Amino acid sequence: MLLKKQTKKMIAPIVITVLVISYFMFYMWLGFAESGDIPLLMKILLIVVPSGLIVLMVYLLIERVNEIKEDDDDDLSQY
Repeated sequence: MLLKKQTKKMIAPIVITVLVISYFMFYMWLGFAESGDIPLLMKILLIVVPSGLIVLMVYLLIERVNEIKEDDDDDLSQY
């Protein structure tokens, strides 16, 4: 099965985004699961910071996919 050139270019950003989001979700899970000796501020940070980074990663993925769909070649190749 042959994939379109655009589809091939989208695979890597999607895979990397899924892996990074999984990594951040692990730290969010630490914030929820560790109810022992962790101070409240640390729990909040373990939830808020990864949440913000997940939103940022999704935004960057959307930007990258839109850039690939526009089929802009590397800016360096224009020089």
